[in-house]
Amino acid sequence: MLHSIISHELHGLFYLMSATLIHQVLTPLFIYKEQHRNLLFGILLIILLIFYWNYEDIDPFIYSLHFLPLSLTTVILFAGFIPAAMTWISFNIGCIFVLHYYWQPALLSSAFILLGSYYIRKKVNQLNLKYKLTYALALLVVYEVLYALLASYIQSYFSMYVLYTILFTFISLVLITFLIFHMKKHELHRQRIIAIEKDRMIGQLAATISHEIRNPLTSIRGFLQLLDQKELPLHDQKRYIELALSGVDQANTIINDYLNYAKPSNGLQEQLDIKEELEATLRFITPLATDHQVNIEIIHETDDPLFILGESKKLRQCLMNLVKNAIESMPDGGHIVLRTCKLPDGVQISITDTGVGMSKSQLDSLGMPFYTTKEQGTGLGLVVVMSIIKMMNGKISFSSVLNQGTQCSILFQQK
Repeated sequence: MLHSIISHELHGLFYLMSATLIHQVLTPLFIYKEQHRNLLFGILLIILLIFYWNYEDIDPFIYSLHFLPLSLTTVILFAGFIPAAMTWISFNIGCIFVLHYYWQPALLSSAFILLGSYYIRKKVNQLNLKYKLTYALALLVVYEVLYALLASYIQSYFSMYVLYTILFTFISLVLITFLIFHMKKHELHRQRIIAIEKDRMIGQLAATISHEIRNPLTSIRGFLQLLDQKELPLHDQKRYIELALSGVDQANTIINDYLNYAKPSNGLQEQLDIKEELEATLRFITPLATDHQVNIEIIHETDDPLFILGESKKLRQCLMNLVKNAIESMPDGGHIVLRTCKLPDGVQISITDTGVGMSKSQLDSLGMPFYTTKEQGTGLGLVVVMSIIKMMNGKISFSSVLNQGTQCSILFQQK
Protein backbone atom coordinates (compact mmCIF):
# COMPACT_ATOMS: atom_id res chain seq x y z
CA MET A 1 0.00 0.00 0.00
CA LEU A 2 2.67 2.50 1.06
CA HIS A 3 4.72 1.67 -2.03
CA SER A 4 1.70 2.31 -4.27
CA ILE A 5 0.98 5.69 -2.65
CA ILE A 6 4.57 6.88 -2.92
CA SER A 7 4.80 5.71 -6.53
CA HIS A 8 1.63 7.52 -7.62
CA GLU A 9 2.51 10.72 -5.75
CA LEU A 10 6.04 10.77 -7.10
CA HIS A 11 4.64 10.53 -10.62
CA GLY A 12 2.41 13.54 -9.99
CA LEU A 13 5.27 15.42 -8.37
CA PHE A 14 7.43 14.62 -11.40
CA TYR A 15 4.97 16.36 -13.75
CA LEU A 16 4.74 19.40 -11.50
CA MET A 17 8.52 19.66 -11.19
CA SER A 18 8.90 19.19 -14.94
CA ALA A 19 6.63 22.16 -15.57
CA THR A 20 8.69 24.20 -13.11
CA LEU A 21 11.98 23.23 -14.70
CA ILE A 22 10.82 23.85 -18.28
CA HIS A 23 9.43 27.21 -17.19
CA GLN A 24 12.72 28.11 -15.53
CA VAL A 25 14.66 27.30 -18.71
CA LEU A 26 12.35 28.92 -21.27
CA THR A 27 11.35 32.20 -19.63
CA PRO A 28 14.81 33.87 -19.51
CA LEU A 29 15.24 33.10 -23.21
CA PHE A 30 11.92 34.20 -24.69
CA ILE A 31 9.70 36.00 -22.17
CA TYR A 32 10.51 39.14 -20.20
CA LYS A 33 7.18 40.40 -18.82
CA GLU A 34 6.28 38.88 -15.46
CA GLN A 35 2.60 38.47 -16.37
CA HIS A 36 3.43 36.47 -19.49
CA ARG A 37 5.91 34.34 -17.59
CA ASN A 38 3.27 33.40 -15.04
CA LEU A 39 0.81 32.51 -17.78
CA LEU A 40 3.43 30.27 -19.37
CA PHE A 41 3.77 28.33 -16.11
CA GLY A 42 0.04 27.62 -16.11
CA ILE A 43 0.11 26.59 -19.78
CA LEU A 44 3.06 24.24 -19.25
CA LEU A 45 1.32 22.58 -16.31
CA ILE A 46 -1.83 22.08 -18.38
CA ILE A 47 0.17 20.51 -21.23
CA LEU A 48 1.90 18.11 -18.85
CA LEU A 49 -1.45 17.38 -17.20
CA ILE A 50 -2.75 16.15 -20.56
CA PHE A 51 0.23 13.79 -20.75
CA TYR A 52 -0.56 12.67 -17.20
CA TRP A 53 -4.14 11.83 -18.19
CA ASN A 54 -3.03 9.80 -21.19
CA TYR A 55 0.05 7.97 -19.98
CA GLU A 56 -0.35 7.43 -16.22
CA ASP A 57 -2.32 4.86 -14.26
CA ILE A 58 -4.44 7.39 -12.37
CA ASP A 59 -5.57 6.70 -8.82
CA PRO A 60 -8.69 8.81 -8.04
CA PHE A 61 -7.66 9.38 -4.42
CA ILE A 62 -4.13 10.45 -5.40
CA TYR A 63 -5.49 12.74 -8.11
CA SER A 64 -8.09 14.39 -5.86
CA LEU A 65 -6.22 14.49 -2.55
CA HIS A 66 -2.65 15.00 -3.79
CA PHE A 67 -2.04 16.12 -7.37
CA LEU A 68 -4.90 18.64 -7.66
CA PRO A 69 -4.40 20.56 -4.39
CA LEU A 70 -0.61 20.40 -4.65
CA SER A 71 -0.56 21.85 -8.17
CA LEU A 72 -3.22 24.45 -7.49
CA THR A 73 -1.54 25.68 -4.31
CA THR A 74 1.83 25.89 -6.05
CA VAL A 75 0.43 27.95 -8.91
CA ILE A 76 -1.39 30.25 -6.47
CA LEU A 77 1.83 30.90 -4.57
CA PHE A 78 4.22 31.42 -7.47
CA ALA A 79 2.22 32.29 -10.61
CA GLY A 80 -0.81 34.29 -9.52
CA PHE A 81 -4.58 34.12 -9.76
CA ILE A 82 -5.12 33.84 -13.54
CA PRO A 83 -2.74 30.87 -14.02
CA ALA A 84 -4.32 29.35 -10.90
CA ALA A 85 -7.79 29.72 -12.45
CA MET A 86 -6.50 28.00 -15.60
CA THR A 87 -5.09 25.19 -13.47
CA TRP A 88 -8.33 24.86 -11.51
CA ILE A 89 -10.40 24.52 -14.71
CA SER A 90 -8.02 21.97 -16.22
CA PHE A 91 -7.78 19.74 -13.17
CA ASN A 92 -11.52 19.72 -12.61
CA ILE A 93 -12.11 18.84 -16.24
CA GLY A 94 -9.93 15.87 -15.48
CA CYS A 95 -12.10 14.99 -12.49
CA ILE A 96 -15.29 15.19 -14.53
CA PHE A 97 -14.31 13.69 -17.89
CA VAL A 98 -11.25 11.59 -17.12
CA LEU A 99 -12.03 10.13 -13.68
CA HIS A 100 -15.84 10.27 -14.18
CA TYR A 101 -16.43 10.27 -10.42
CA TYR A 102 -15.30 11.90 -7.17
CA TRP A 103 -15.44 15.26 -8.93
CA GLN A 104 -17.95 17.22 -6.81
CA PRO A 105 -15.88 17.44 -3.58
CA ALA A 106 -12.72 18.28 -5.52
CA LEU A 107 -14.51 20.96 -7.55
CA LEU A 108 -16.03 22.69 -4.53
CA SER A 109 -12.97 22.43 -2.29
CA SER A 110 -10.59 23.72 -4.93
CA ALA A 111 -13.03 26.52 -5.86
CA PHE A 112 -13.09 27.66 -2.23
CA ILE A 113 -9.31 28.00 -1.93
CA LEU A 114 -9.06 29.57 -5.39
CA LEU A 115 -11.58 32.28 -4.49
CA GLY A 116 -9.90 32.78 -1.13
CA SER A 117 -6.57 33.35 -2.85
CA TYR A 118 -8.10 36.07 -5.05
CA TYR A 119 -8.51 38.46 -2.14
CA ILE A 120 -4.91 38.22 -0.98
CA ARG A 121 -3.27 37.71 -4.38
CA LYS A 122 -1.21 40.92 -4.13
CA LYS A 123 0.27 39.98 -0.77
CA VAL A 124 1.37 36.48 -1.75
CA ASN A 125 4.27 37.63 -3.95
CA GLN A 126 5.73 39.66 -1.07
CA LEU A 127 5.84 36.80 1.44
CA ASN A 128 9.12 35.24 2.53
CA LEU A 129 9.69 31.48 2.63
CA LYS A 130 8.35 31.03 6.16
CA TYR A 131 5.05 32.76 5.41
CA LYS A 132 4.71 31.11 2.00
CA LEU A 133 5.03 27.70 3.64
CA THR A 134 2.49 28.66 6.31
CA TYR A 135 0.06 29.98 3.70
CA ALA A 136 0.52 26.92 1.47
CA LEU A 137 -0.07 24.52 4.35
CA ALA A 138 -3.14 26.49 5.41
CA LEU A 139 -4.62 26.24 1.92
CA LEU A 140 -3.94 22.53 1.84
CA VAL A 141 -5.56 22.00 5.27
CA VAL A 142 -8.66 23.89 4.14
CA TYR A 143 -8.85 21.84 0.96
CA GLU A 144 -8.45 18.47 2.69
CA VAL A 145 -10.95 19.29 5.45
CA LEU A 146 -13.56 20.55 3.00
CA TYR A 147 -12.99 17.54 0.79
CA ALA A 148 -13.46 15.19 3.76
CA LEU A 149 -16.66 16.97 4.81
CA LEU A 150 -18.11 16.94 1.29
CA ALA A 151 -17.08 13.40 0.35
CA SER A 152 -19.30 11.00 2.26
CA TYR A 153 -17.33 8.02 0.95
CA ILE A 154 -14.18 9.40 2.62
CA GLN A 155 -15.96 9.43 5.99
CA SER A 156 -17.19 5.88 5.59
CA TYR A 157 -14.08 4.59 3.88
CA PHE A 158 -11.42 6.42 5.90
CA SER A 159 -8.36 4.22 6.10
CA MET A 160 -4.58 4.30 6.35
CA TYR A 161 -4.47 4.64 2.55
CA VAL A 162 -6.22 8.03 2.73
CA LEU A 163 -4.17 9.07 5.75
CA TYR A 164 -0.87 8.27 4.03
CA THR A 165 -2.03 10.04 0.87
CA ILE A 166 -2.75 13.24 2.81
CA LEU A 167 0.46 12.96 4.87
CA PHE A 168 2.68 12.63 1.79
CA THR A 169 0.78 15.48 0.13
CA PHE A 170 1.84 17.78 2.98
CA ILE A 171 5.45 16.58 2.65
CA SER A 172 5.37 17.12 -1.11
CA LEU A 173 3.97 20.62 -0.65
CA VAL A 174 6.76 21.61 1.73
CA LEU A 175 9.34 20.22 -0.71
CA ILE A 176 7.94 21.88 -3.82
CA THR A 177 7.43 25.23 -2.05
CA PHE A 178 10.99 25.22 -0.76
CA LEU A 179 12.47 24.36 -4.16
CA ILE A 180 10.44 26.81 -6.24
CA PHE A 181 11.00 29.61 -3.72
CA HIS A 182 14.77 29.24 -4.01
CA MET A 183 14.58 28.92 -7.79
CA LYS A 184 12.66 32.20 -7.90
CA LYS A 185 15.16 33.75 -5.51
CA HIS A 186 18.04 32.62 -7.71
CA GLU A 187 16.30 34.08 -10.76
CA LEU A 188 15.84 37.40 -8.96
CA HIS A 189 19.53 37.49 -8.06
CA ARG A 190 20.43 36.74 -11.67
CA GLN A 191 18.27 39.64 -12.88
CA ARG A 192 19.96 41.97 -10.40
CA ILE A 193 23.39 40.85 -11.59
CA ILE A 194 22.35 41.51 -15.20
CA ALA A 195 21.14 45.00 -14.22
CA ILE A 196 24.45 45.71 -12.45
CA GLU A 197 26.38 44.46 -15.50
CA LYS A 198 24.34 46.75 -17.76
CA ASP A 199 25.16 49.72 -15.53
CA ARG A 200 28.84 48.75 -15.61
CA MET A 201 28.80 48.51 -19.40
CA ILE A 202 27.18 51.94 -19.66
CA GLY A 203 29.90 53.39 -17.46
CA GLN A 204 32.57 51.65 -19.52
CA LEU A 205 31.04 52.93 -22.74
CA ALA A 206 30.94 56.51 -21.43
CA ALA A 207 34.57 56.29 -20.30
CA THR A 208 35.64 54.88 -23.66
CA ILE A 209 33.90 57.65 -25.58
CA SER A 210 35.56 60.33 -23.49
CA HIS A 211 38.93 58.65 -24.00
CA GLU A 212 38.55 58.43 -27.76
CA ILE A 213 37.26 62.00 -28.12
CA ARG A 214 40.36 63.37 -26.39
CA ASN A 215 42.57 62.35 -29.33
CA PRO A 216 40.97 64.53 -32.03
CA LEU A 217 40.33 67.34 -29.53
CA THR A 218 44.02 67.42 -28.63
CA SER A 219 44.97 67.60 -32.31
CA ILE A 220 42.41 70.31 -33.00
CA ARG A 221 43.81 72.33 -30.12
CA GLY A 222 47.32 71.94 -31.57
CA PHE A 223 46.23 73.19 -34.99
CA LEU A 224 44.41 76.17 -33.45
CA GLN A 225 47.57 77.07 -31.55
CA LEU A 226 49.52 76.93 -34.79
CA LEU A 227 46.93 79.20 -36.43
CA ASP A 228 47.59 81.75 -33.70
CA GLN A 229 51.13 82.29 -34.95
CA LYS A 230 51.86 85.71 -36.40
CA GLU A 231 52.67 86.09 -40.10
CA LEU A 232 51.55 82.53 -40.84
CA PRO A 233 51.46 81.89 -44.60
CA LEU A 234 48.00 81.63 -46.14
CA HIS A 235 48.79 78.15 -47.46
CA ASP A 236 49.61 76.90 -43.95
CA GLN A 237 46.48 78.56 -42.55
CA LYS A 238 44.26 76.70 -44.98
CA ARG A 239 46.08 73.42 -44.31
CA TYR A 240 45.75 73.79 -40.52
CA ILE A 241 42.06 74.68 -40.85
CA GLU A 242 41.44 71.60 -43.01
CA LEU A 243 43.24 69.38 -40.52
CA ALA A 244 41.31 70.90 -37.60
CA LEU A 245 38.04 70.30 -39.43
CA SER A 246 39.21 66.76 -40.11
CA GLY A 247 39.63 66.33 -36.35
CA VAL A 248 36.08 67.55 -35.79
CA ASP A 249 34.86 65.02 -38.35
CA GLN A 250 36.83 62.28 -36.64
CA ALA A 251 35.32 63.15 -33.26
CA ASN A 252 31.85 63.14 -34.79
CA THR A 253 32.54 59.75 -36.40
CA ILE A 254 33.64 58.29 -33.07
CA ILE A 255 30.46 59.54 -31.38
CA ASN A 256 28.31 58.05 -34.13
CA ASP A 257 30.16 54.74 -33.87
CA TYR A 258 29.47 54.46 -30.17
CA LEU A 259 25.86 55.60 -30.52
CA ASN A 260 25.41 52.69 -32.93
CA TYR A 261 27.47 50.35 -30.75
CA ALA A 262 24.59 47.94 -30.16
CA LYS A 263 23.89 47.53 -33.86
CA PRO A 264 25.58 44.60 -35.61
CA SER A 265 28.51 45.40 -37.87
CA ASN A 266 27.77 45.18 -41.57
CA GLY A 267 31.23 43.67 -42.13
CA LEU A 268 32.06 46.32 -44.77
CA GLN A 269 35.78 46.20 -45.59
CA GLU A 270 37.93 47.96 -48.14
CA GLN A 271 41.44 47.51 -49.46
CA LEU A 272 43.83 49.73 -47.53
CA ASP A 273 47.43 50.64 -48.17
CA ILE A 274 49.27 50.57 -44.84
CA LYS A 275 51.72 53.22 -46.04
CA GLU A 276 48.97 55.70 -46.88
CA GLU A 277 47.24 55.08 -43.56
CA LEU A 278 50.47 55.72 -41.63
CA GLU A 279 51.16 58.92 -43.57
CA ALA A 280 47.64 60.19 -42.85
CA THR A 281 48.01 59.36 -39.16
CA LEU A 282 51.40 61.07 -39.02
CA ARG A 283 49.99 64.29 -40.47
CA PHE A 284 47.34 64.34 -37.81
CA ILE A 285 49.54 63.42 -34.82
CA THR A 286 52.51 65.66 -35.69
CA PRO A 287 51.30 68.73 -33.71
CA LEU A 288 51.01 66.63 -30.55
CA ALA A 289 54.47 65.14 -31.14
CA THR A 290 55.97 68.59 -31.73
CA ASP A 291 54.39 69.86 -28.54
CA HIS A 292 56.08 67.00 -26.61
CA GLN A 293 59.43 67.43 -28.42
CA VAL A 294 59.11 64.00 -30.02
CA ASN A 295 60.49 63.20 -33.46
CA ILE A 296 58.62 60.62 -35.57
CA GLU A 297 60.32 58.65 -38.35
CA ILE A 298 58.68 56.29 -40.86
CA ILE A 299 60.69 53.45 -42.40
CA HIS A 300 59.26 51.26 -45.19
CA GLU A 301 61.32 48.15 -45.86
CA THR A 302 59.74 47.72 -49.29
CA ASP A 303 58.67 50.18 -51.96
CA ASP A 304 55.67 48.05 -52.94
CA PRO A 305 52.22 48.89 -51.59
CA LEU A 306 51.21 46.93 -48.49
CA PHE A 307 47.54 46.11 -48.79
CA ILE A 308 45.21 44.76 -46.11
CA LEU A 309 41.43 44.53 -45.74
CA GLY A 310 39.80 46.74 -43.14
CA GLU A 311 38.17 50.10 -42.38
CA SER A 312 40.30 53.17 -42.80
CA LYS A 313 38.80 55.25 -39.99
CA LYS A 314 39.11 52.41 -37.49
CA LEU A 315 42.68 51.60 -38.47
CA ARG A 316 43.63 55.26 -38.12
CA GLN A 317 41.91 55.33 -34.75
CA CYS A 318 44.12 52.40 -33.62
CA LEU A 319 47.32 53.95 -34.97
CA MET A 320 46.45 57.28 -33.40
CA ASN A 321 45.97 55.65 -29.99
CA LEU A 322 49.21 53.68 -30.18
CA VAL A 323 51.35 56.59 -31.38
CA LYS A 324 49.77 58.88 -28.79
CA ASN A 325 50.60 56.35 -26.06
CA ALA A 326 54.20 56.26 -27.31
CA ILE A 327 54.42 60.06 -27.25
CA GLU A 328 53.04 60.26 -23.72
CA SER A 329 55.60 57.68 -22.55
CA MET A 330 58.37 60.22 -23.32
CA PRO A 331 57.69 63.23 -21.07
CA ASP A 332 61.15 64.68 -21.79
CA GLY A 333 60.98 64.13 -25.53
CA GLY A 334 62.35 61.29 -27.62
CA HIS A 335 62.16 59.39 -30.87
CA ILE A 336 59.49 57.15 -32.43
CA VAL A 337 60.08 54.83 -35.37
CA LEU A 338 57.13 53.59 -37.42
CA ARG A 339 58.30 50.62 -39.50
CA THR A 340 56.43 48.57 -42.09
CA CYS A 341 57.51 45.32 -43.70
CA LYS A 342 56.17 42.47 -45.80
CA LEU A 343 56.22 39.04 -44.15
CA PRO A 344 55.40 35.62 -45.68
CA ASP A 345 52.14 35.44 -43.72
CA GLY A 346 51.08 39.07 -43.81
CA VAL A 347 51.96 42.72 -43.29
CA GLN A 348 53.59 44.04 -40.13
CA ILE A 349 53.66 47.48 -38.51
CA SER A 350 55.95 48.19 -35.58
CA ILE A 351 55.90 51.28 -33.36
CA THR A 352 59.09 51.73 -31.32
CA ASP A 353 59.65 54.51 -28.79
CA THR A 354 62.46 55.56 -26.43
CA GLY A 355 60.16 56.12 -23.48
CA VAL A 356 60.05 54.96 -19.88
CA GLY A 357 59.21 51.36 -20.81
CA MET A 358 57.18 48.88 -18.78
CA SER A 359 57.82 46.12 -16.29
CA LYS A 360 56.80 42.50 -16.92
CA SER A 361 53.75 42.85 -14.65
CA GLN A 362 52.64 45.95 -16.56
CA LEU A 363 53.06 44.14 -19.88
CA ASP A 364 50.98 41.21 -18.61
CA SER A 365 48.18 43.59 -17.59
CA LEU A 366 47.94 45.37 -20.96
CA GLY A 367 44.54 45.02 -22.57
CA MET A 368 42.67 44.55 -19.29
CA PRO A 369 39.70 46.94 -19.02
CA PHE A 370 40.40 49.98 -16.83
CA TYR A 371 44.08 49.11 -16.40
CA THR A 372 46.30 52.09 -17.21
CA THR A 373 49.75 53.44 -16.40
CA LYS A 374 48.60 57.04 -16.94
CA GLU A 375 47.40 59.29 -14.16
CA GLN A 376 44.40 60.49 -16.16
CA GLY A 377 43.88 57.45 -18.38
CA THR A 378 40.75 55.31 -18.48
CA GLY A 379 42.44 52.04 -19.38
CA LEU A 380 40.02 51.52 -22.28
CA GLY A 381 41.88 52.91 -25.28
CA LEU A 382 44.03 49.83 -25.70
CA VAL A 383 41.00 47.57 -25.20
CA VAL A 384 39.33 49.28 -28.17
CA VAL A 385 42.54 49.01 -30.22
CA MET A 386 42.88 45.28 -29.59
CA SER A 387 39.25 44.71 -30.47
CA ILE A 388 39.56 46.57 -33.78
CA ILE A 389 42.85 44.86 -34.70
CA LYS A 390 41.30 41.46 -34.03
CA MET A 391 38.25 42.36 -36.14
CA MET A 392 40.62 43.20 -39.02
CA ASN A 393 42.27 39.75 -38.77
CA GLY A 394 45.31 41.12 -36.98
CA LYS A 395 47.40 40.34 -33.91
CA ILE A 396 49.05 42.85 -31.60
CA SER A 397 51.97 42.23 -29.24
CA PHE A 398 54.21 44.33 -26.99
CA SER A 399 57.78 44.11 -25.77
CA SER A 400 59.42 46.57 -23.41
CA VAL A 401 62.44 47.29 -21.22
CA LEU A 402 62.25 49.70 -18.31
CA ASN A 403 63.86 53.10 -19.03
CA GLN A 404 64.72 52.03 -22.58
CA GLY A 405 61.44 51.99 -24.47
CA THR A 406 58.59 49.89 -25.83
CA GLN A 407 57.88 48.21 -29.14
CA CYS A 408 54.38 47.48 -30.39
CA SER A 409 54.02 45.05 -33.29
CA ILE A 410 50.86 44.58 -35.34
CA LEU A 411 50.65 41.68 -37.77
CA PHE A 412 47.79 41.71 -40.28
CA GLN A 413 47.48 38.19 -41.61
CA GLN A 414 46.49 37.79 -45.24
CA LYS A 415 43.95 35.12 -46.11
